Amino acid sequence: MYKRLFIPAIAITTVILFAISCKRSPSITLSEKYAPMLTQPHGYVAYRTSQQPVIDGLINESDWQAAPWTEPFCDISGEGHPTPRYLTQAKFLWDDDNLYIAAQLEEPNVWATLTKHDEIVFHDPDFEVFIDPDGDAQHYFEIEVNALETVFDLYLNRPYRSPEDVFVTFAYDTPGLRIATHVDGTLNNATDTDRGWTVEMAIPRTAIANQFDNNLKAGNYLRVGMSRVEWQTTVNADGTSQRKCDDKGKLLSEDNWTWGPTGKVNMHMPERWGYVFLSTTTVGKAVETFSYPEEYEYAIDRLLWMMFYEQEEQYRKSDRYHHNIKDFHLTNKEIPAGTTLDIESTSSSYTITATDSNFMNHTINHLGKIRCYKQKIAFI
Repeated sequence: MYKRLFIPAIAITTVILFAISCKRSPSITLSEKYAPMLTQPHGYVAYRTSQQPVIDGLINESDWQAAPWTEPFCDISGEGHPTPRYLTQAKFLWDDDNLYIAAQLEEPNVWATLTKHDEIVFHDPDFEVFIDPDGDAQHYFEIEVNALETVFDLYLNRPYRSPEDVFVTFAYDTPGLRIATHVDGTLNNATDTDRGWTVEMAIPRTAIANQFDNNLKAGNYLRVGMSRVEWQTTVNADGTSQRKCDDKGKLLSEDNWTWGPTGKVNMHMPERWGYVFLSTTTVGKAVETFSYPEEYEYAIDRLLWMMFYEQEEQYRKSDRYHHNIKDFHLTNKEIPAGTTLDIESTSSSYTITATDSNFMNHTINHLGKIRCYKQKIAFI
């Protein structure tokens, strides 16, 4: 038994008009909606080293001393979130054979428990490196290490967010990787105060190759993400540490501190990683100012990624993508001057093209793969 609900026609019309009005005039723009994920990635000039450093975790060679530090790591979620309790910074060097990375992690109580290769190392405090050799936001690898030098490394053909199958090679071992840590204090002894620990690694050219290409050469840019996982701890009677739980016995969430924010708790966003430029200059000989790749335009990059994030949300809600540029409700301020937009789409894929005033095409597709190429102009 039920009662039929009577709604006057005028009320139905009002509801429809209200819905249309909301659709046409969104209360928040895409640039506001996705602001934490649209900040400009950091950049770093990696100088050539005159002599291969000894990989012992000490980072005390003169070339390391001359190399600049990155910006201090921040909370992964970005502005408005707590400043990390402890300082983390990194630096790079390179030569024809290796990319060298060193990191310094301030920590008053250095601890680690995992000792087997490819254990889930971030269950301990760890340092993580992500490298996308050709910068297309696909095909990258990850290296994690704890203070015991236990390594977890893997390869992914695309980020986990992909609507298509993601192939993760957990059996991947970074070819020729050399890695060492050094503890400035005492490991697994919470009864004293440590200064922290350092990480030093050499990643061979063959690990940074894209098929048969050599991406480790002067003038190239690598997209590199770096993260530190830190846990709140409790101290056992024997002076060892373990991850802290709340009153209900649930583990407290880890802290994620990164070289530049991704905008949410997810490191698998290659577009948010920094640009590392491989300089011809030998470290200590001169200072070179970082500049982004010639084809990189932050305003267009920002536009394409905000549209990508909106497409992701649209697909989650409706199992389909937007088919028209007007569906994004972009404002004039969100489209750089002189830029035209086009979209080609099906129910399960799309490619958005932004053409700038220099006739360069910047594209992004449903996988988050990005390209930039010169537009072909037909003369009639």
